[in-house]
Amino acid sequence: MPSLIHRAGARVASVARAMRALEAFAGEPEGVALSTLAAKLGYGKGSLSKILSTLAREGFVRHDPLTGRFHLGWRFLALAFGHAERVGLPALCLPILQAVADDTDELVQLGIVERDQVLFVAKAEGLGQRMRMLPLVGVAPPVHATASGKVWLAHLPESEALAVVERQGLPRLTPRTVTSRAKLVKQLRDARAGGYAIVDEELVEGGRAAAAPILVAGHPVGAVAVSGPTFRLSVARLHRMAPRLKRAAAELAAVWPARATARDFGLGVRTDENGHGPRRSARGTP
Repeated sequence: MPSLIHRAGARVASVARAMRALEAFAGEPEGVALSTLAAKLGYGKGSLSKILSTLAREGFVRHDPLTGRFHLGWRFLALAFGHAERVGLPALCLPILQAVADDTDELVQLGIVERDQVLFVAKAEGLGQRMRMLPLVGVAPPVHATASGKVWLAHLPESEALAVVERQGLPRLTPRTVTSRAKLVKQLRDARAGGYAIVDEELVEGGRAAAAPILVAGHPVGAVAVSGPTFRLSVARLHRMAPRLKRAAAELAAVWPARATARDFGLGVRTDENGHGPRRSARGTP
C-alpha cells in the first residue's frame, strides 16, 4: 500500500496555508499584525483572518486585543516543547542528518562545540557506496584541519578564533594541512562570507569534507558536515552540496535546545592517556 505522504493529490491547500502561517511566526517573537502577515505570505487578508481565527480557537495562536498582533499559542508551544523533551535531541537531529546522507549518498556527521573543540556526536550514511570515510563520532579532531572546526572558528569573532588557534597551535597532520596562520585566517574569512567551509586532505590523505555552521542567535553551537574519499568527492561537488548543508544546519538550529552538550548524545570529549586534551583520529575528515 503506497504511503499517504507520497500519494499525488494528497496535499490539502487549506492545511498547507495554515502550516505556512504558523511557520511565519518563527521570525516574529513580538507577534505580527494580520496585514503584515498577509503581505509576508501573499495571502488575502480575508482568507488569512479565517485561518488565524480557526487556529486561535484551537489554541495554536492567540490574538492580543491591545496590540492587534497575533502570537504563537500555548497549544502549539506545548506540543513542540513536550515532543522535544520526550524524544530527546538525538531523535530530533538524526532524521535531518539522514536526509542529507540520502541526498548526497555520503557520510554526514554532526559536531557540537565543547569548550575549544568540535566533538562529533552523531552520524548518518547513504546506502549506495561501498567505500566511504569512517566516522569520527566521539572524537574531537584538531579544529584547524576539519571543515567543521574551520566553520566554527569562522563564525566566532576573529580575535576569539585566533585565541583558540594560539592555544592549540597548527600541527601538520598531512602534507596539505594548513599550518600558516595567515592562510588559515583567509580561509576563515572566506568560510564566514560563504557560510560553509571545505577541507581538502588536511586531516587525512584521501579525504575531503564540507561543513555548515549551526547558528543559534547568531552564535555557532555546532556544525553539520559531509565527507568522502577524494576519488568520488571533488571540491566542485562539495561546493554544489553547500546549499544542502546550509539548509540542514538551519533545520538543526530550529530544533536546538537552549543548552545542548555532547552528553545529550551520551558522549564527552575524549582525552589521551595522560588526560591532556582531545584525542585525534585519522579515520575520517569531517
